[in-house]
Amino acid sequence: MMFSKIFSQSEMRFIGNNTKQKISFETNNNLIVIPILLNGKKLSFILDSGASRTIIFGVGISDSLVLNDSKKILLRGLGSGEPIEGISSKGNIIKIKNILGINQTVYVIFGDKFDLSAKMGKTIHGIIGYDILKNFITKIDYRKRQITFYKPSKFQIPNSKYKKFDITFHHKKPYIDALIKITDTSTHLAKLLIDTGNSDALWLFEDKRNGLIIQNKFFKDHIGEGLSGSIDGKRSKIKSFNIGSYTFNNPTTAFLDSTATSYARAYDQRNGSIGSRVLNRFTIILDYPNQKIYFKKTKSFDKEFKYNRAGIELSYIGKTLIRRDYFSSQTIIGNQQVNETNSVRFIIDYQYEFKPVFGIHKIRPGSPADLAGLKVNDIINKINGKPAYEYKLKDIVNLFYGAEGSTIKLLVERRNALFYYEFKLKKPL
Repeated sequence: MMFSKIFSQSEMRFIGNNTKQKISFETNNNLIVIPILLNGKKLSFILDSGASRTIIFGVGISDSLVLNDSKKILLRGLGSGEPIEGISSKGNIIKIKNILGINQTVYVIFGDKFDLSAKMGKTIHGIIGYDILKNFITKIDYRKRQITFYKPSKFQIPNSKYKKFDITFHHKKPYIDALIKITDTSTHLAKLLIDTGNSDALWLFEDKRNGLIIQNKFFKDHIGEGLSGSIDGKRSKIKSFNIGSYTFNNPTTAFLDSTATSYARAYDQRNGSIGSRVLNRFTIILDYPNQKIYFKKTKSFDKEFKYNRAGIELSYIGKTLIRRDYFSSQTIIGNQQVNETNSVRFIIDYQYEFKPVFGIHKIRPGSPADLAGLKVNDIINKINGKPAYEYKLKDIVNLFYGAEGSTIKLLVERRNALFYYEFKLKKPL
């Protein structure tokens, strides 16, 4: 009740006289993960500018999380399946350091398709986007891994290194205009969702009516999961695309299946999405209140756009107990009067630690891993001779994006037997 005179319904505001708030974030699979308190419980959420609602994944949520004023609903989103059942909960409190929101509405979905924790190697409880971004001007510094939320009335226009662009909104989601060049002779003006919750570079919706169709080499792939199921499509590269004077050459581009994108196509002006593999080449400032976005390119702007060259998608499947041995030595001084020599006593101590276990979640047909004989559900035992538990998930994934021709050696467990595989990384296009 004490906040009712300061906060209107669903708003998030600074506590006290604060005019800005810095928050450090982690990056997993190119996505931004921030800590929040929901009704007093500490959780990890993805900051997703493409999310019009705050969503909690039911998998792994403790019974200690209390949600207020709940009712069953149906939720619809990207994917080829039917709407899914969920829970709508009103009157919740969200706190991010000195940012507070009361009367917040959150949605809970159940099922294992959104178990992002397994795919990212870190516990992820949900996504948050418009509900926080609408209240502030938000600076995302990917290099420093830091977000700064500013009070709009106190924000100063950035220096000349930033370039300003207009954004428009549809159903609480931000869009920007870009120029898409599929080939030298095929150019299109496109309206693209600005999507920090998309780990790819660029998504395009194929549209034969306006000629926005794939015209280069491609491979079919599983693109991801939406609220309404699996998203399939074709992965390729296009000639370039431009945001104002910023040009991106040969970006990795997913052309999405029309069935999976039928819900998104309800907004007939949308042609696709700009994901984090593009956005993380900038420091960006999202100004929702004034419908602007600012870009300042970083040193990573010109880095090559790559696909996974192994064809393996891993997931975190549990933990294993590892014994660590620690050796120390102790010198024992002998009694010289009785001709005793000095001796050294070795002391072995040990302790047990829980370490992650990684398994193969998907394999791209025709990829080096597939041709080598690896299978879905194989458990990774060693990578290049090193125990898999010594790696972080993102470090293993980085190996799969390595230089073409690099050798990957995997020892895997399958049905309680060990199998050794070796293959070389190869560009899929």
